[in-house]
Amino acid sequence: MEKKTKSTKTIIIILIAVIALLAGAGVTMGILLMNNNGTQSTDTADQKGVVFDSDASHYNKEVSSADNGAAGIKIPGYPDMTISSESTDFPITLLNPEGNPCNFKFTLSLQDTGETLCTTDLVKPGDAINGITLDKPLAKGKYTLIINISTFATDSNSEMNGAQVKSTLTVE
Repeated sequence: MEKKTKSTKTIIIILIAVIALLAGAGVTMGILLMNNNGTQSTDTADQKGVVFDSDASHYNKEVSSADNGAAGIKIPGYPDMTISSESTDFPITLLNPEGNPCNFKFTLSLQDTGETLCTTDLVKPGDAINGITLDKPLAKGKYTLIINISTFATDSNSEMNGAQVKSTLTVE
């Protein structure tokens, strides 16, 4: 009887040791997984498969701002433009000012006809697209160009407030 009690105690001790090892391994795995998630890239937009425009690059020129130091999204202004009716080159700089908390997506269209001239992929803060190529030349005339700017938070890619800027486009 004493031998049975001793072997039962030994089995219980072994079971407790195995359970303790498994619990320790589980805690260790949990810690490793949490640390691994914490060291991954903080660019959440990249993790969610967001596409940044391949034509965008860092913009080094000084940008004048009408915000007088106010917090929020900085939206650039666009002057009246003149382009040739014989060319598909459109020398416009589509800028997302440095320090913005969001990525920009630009859609350029003509107000009178509703024709979309181009839609970009996302542009990071501090980057710009320097010029676009139209599918076809525009007919001569004066147009109201609508520059629609959709904004998406850099950390979550959630949509934020957008903006619409108008400019006069002259095609000669």
